[in-house]
Amino acid sequence: MAIEPGSHPTLSNDDCVKCHQSAPEDVAEAGMAHKTSVTCQDCHAGHPPMVLEIIPQCGQCHSGERHFDELEECLACHSNPHKPLDMLLGKDVTGPCLTCHDDQGIQLKDFPSFHTSLACTACHNTHGQVPECLRCHTGHSDEMVQADCALCHQAHKPLAVAYADDLPSKNCGSCHDDVHTTLINTPAKHREVLCATCHEATHGNIPECANCHEPHAEDMAQSACAECHDAHGPIPVVYGSEVASANCGACHEDLLQELSTSGTMHEELLCATCHEESHGNIPNCANCHEPHAETMVQADCVSCHKAHNPMPVAYAADIASKSCAACHDDAYELLQANTTMHHELECAVCHEDTHGNVPMCTDCHDAPHSEGMLSKFPSCGACHNIAHDLIR
Repeated sequence: MAIEPGSHPTLSNDDCVKCHQSAPEDVAEAGMAHKTSVTCQDCHAGHPPMVLEIIPQCGQCHSGERHFDELEECLACHSNPHKPLDMLLGKDVTGPCLTCHDDQGIQLKDFPSFHTSLACTACHNTHGQVPECLRCHTGHSDEMVQADCALCHQAHKPLAVAYADDLPSKNCGSCHDDVHTTLINTPAKHREVLCATCHEATHGNIPECANCHEPHAEDMAQSACAECHDAHGPIPVVYGSEVASANCGACHEDLLQELSTSGTMHEELLCATCHEESHGNIPNCANCHEPHAETMVQADCVSCHKAHNPMPVAYAADIASKSCAACHDDAYELLQANTTMHHELECAVCHEDTHGNVPMCTDCHDAPHSEGMLSKFPSCGACHNIAHDLIR
């Protein structure tokens, strides 16, 4: 069809594709808004020889935003306008990236790390590419994968470790192996609790024990808890030799009261001096004290002495006389050699309950003698000698 001089033909996309095959194909494949919001003629206003300047400026559509207004060399990254997000990035590009991704730039600045010193394109070779952390970093454990990294680290502020409250404790254990091993082996209920339950939200957060536990005493501080309980292995209870007895008394109030009012040298000792290092450790009296007899064992000691109040001596009614003999050997030997019924009695029958108790003969014996005789001899021993060597 002939075209009249001075007139311009009306072109459509179907006309463009007759000559320009690659550009329409690129737009169809990845044109983004260039595919859906504009036609070839919206950008290319005419065709040579009628119109010579047919390559538009990007700014005729893209303006009014920081990214578009601050950058001049659009084609440095968007090398193919028909596939605008198939971008070709330079080797050391950062500034242009931050005109769109300003949040990431703020994070890199506010949370300094080695990542802060890198150009954006050191990690993101291609626009939209999210690299594997393990491309540059060694995992905390051999079985860690990319998904594990992202549970605690954000790429643009990797040292601000943060995590969800359902983070598996094994992830924490990949760095904190010792405490994780302690935790999973403790018989305490802490074994059933996730690390993130206590160290919630932020790495390095040390919670107060009182957040979950009632202190043994109202005035007990966090530091006092840590003197006896390892947070990751609160049982068994362990402590240093200098732990204050008041801390022990928070649980063992009766025993501390008994000890502190005993009036013995035990009163001057810390609880941890005897119950050293491990809670529930009962020392042998012979560790510090010379036994009354070589044959005495721990059970003999506690049959007369309470550890927290060793004086006065007190014993049960069935204590063996040989235990008494360890100190009172002369009296015991006399009693054993005696042929009266006293010979058959245990010491505690007469000296009942309390050490040093000396009974009256009449506590057991009715007076067989006349009042006249007793008036002349008021002491039984005047005729019958001592109780341990009785004369008939």
